Amino acid sequence: MKRKLLRVINDFFQYRKKGDDELLLEALENIEVNNNNVKIGDETLKIERKRDTIGIFLANIPYFFLGKGELHYDLPEKVLKAQGYALKLLSCSINDLATLETYLILEMGLRSMYSEWIGDKVILRYGKHKVNVRGLDYRRLKLYIRRKGWSKYKVRVKGEVFPFSQGMLLDWAEKFIDERMSLALRLSMNVRNLLAHGELEWNLYPTMSNVASSSQLVWNLFSRLREK
Repeated sequence: MKRKLLRVINDFFQYRKKGDDELLLEALENIEVNNNNVKIGDETLKIERKRDTIGIFLANIPYFFLGKGELHYDLPEKVLKAQGYALKLLSCSINDLATLETYLILEMGLRSMYSEWIGDKVILRYGKHKVNVRGLDYRRLKLYIRRKGWSKYKVRVKGEVFPFSQGMLLDWAEKFIDERMSLALRLSMNVRNLLAHGELEWNLYPTMSNVASSSQLVWNLFSRLREK
């Protein structure tokens, strides 16, 4: 099952990096299957078919890689909104949407983290142009660049290329994370994208533990950002 799961992941994993397979196999050692019961950490889940083990892993990625976490409430408003929706959907057993909102915690965490990194005032450079802007978060900065008609891959913010795409934002965050956090973020974002486009074909089994691990991951990201 572990090798099969690895094949399934590699079939859709858009943000793969060297060394991921070893970390994936290590994380999959945490799965214990006994008939129709699957144990991961402190959670025991009942499945209908053996292949549903895949859905357990895909719905609980941060928990598999990073272990237990805590729900944090000293996070940006957009993150807390996603976290609140994830908890409500989970309590209603709306599993696909609960998984989507859980991984939205991570995406909103990355966007909010970038917004804090640029601060209230920042200098944009585009070729020979140099522009001072104020009060723009990540989303508004993307819109500002688009309205200017600038090539989105040539704009520099604080000396760095602006991360216009999700993949570029994940690459930008690498300076603040270790390899386990990196893989948890990249794989979660990939699953989130599949869910958003109706492309995920497995039954998902999200857990409260994964919401807490996702919340903890974002909290750790902000802690590392503020330490630098």
